[in-house]
Amino acid sequence: MPPSTDNPLIRFDIIAFDKLESSNLFIMQNESKHDFSEGTVVWAKSQTSGIGQSGNSWVSEDGKNLTFSVVLRPDFLPVAEQFALHKVLSVAVCNTLREMLPQRNDIKIKWPNDIYIGTKKICGILVNNKISGNSYTFAVAGIGLNVNQTDFPASLPNPISLKNVAGHDFELFDVLEKILHNIAVWYNILKENQLNVLDEAYFGQMLNFGEKKTYRYHDTELQATITGVDRFGRLLLQTADKQSLVCDIKELTYIFQ
Repeated sequence: MPPSTDNPLIRFDIIAFDKLESSNLFIMQNESKHDFSEGTVVWAKSQTSGIGQSGNSWVSEDGKNLTFSVVLRPDFLPVAEQFALHKVLSVAVCNTLREMLPQRNDIKIKWPNDIYIGTKKICGILVNNKISGNSYTFAVAGIGLNVNQTDFPASLPNPISLKNVAGHDFELFDVLEKILHNIAVWYNILKENQLNVLDEAYFGQMLNFGEKKTYRYHDTELQATITGVDRFGRLLLQTADKQSLVCDIKELTYIFQ
């Protein structure tokens, strides 16, 4: 349970669409016309061209899952520390799932910003930033969560949903509200510069943190231990022979055994 904060929580304004190409793209393309306030949420009940990390597509069955984006304006946050937003969002989603699935103790944050249950992916997070000079203009946090879909395309290697785990349907709006509340709480913790609290929550729920595991680094398979994440969001590891690695996205592949 995070500590209480003095700042009021964000008030969210949810705008729902039956169908969009991408909720993140909608906000990015229309921000100059609408000047979306912090807390604006664009919820696409059907998303035709969802985008995941590094340009990967996000596949979602119509009306079964949550695909939405949240506008944040973290003008208090140094641009170089922008990965802190990923921590906020990952912890918020992870904690929401832990509340909804209290019987599971294997809900983890897979660096940089996926949420896994065991060895299967249930959620992906994508943050688009707009920066002017050394200051944030705004950030758009896109979240795709598998909720009631139970059958997935064979092209997806390891998907899972809330319904797969719990065996029953979930009300999408209820799940959305729970996630937004947790985002507000953890965003306030970041705003109040309680970075130690945020880091404790992030690393405490991070997949493989502090454990010796097998990875593929470029084309080489090796054993290494995750020791942290630097301010730019790069993963820090120590190999079995005590070498230090600093990894960007796509340089490292998790091997599940």
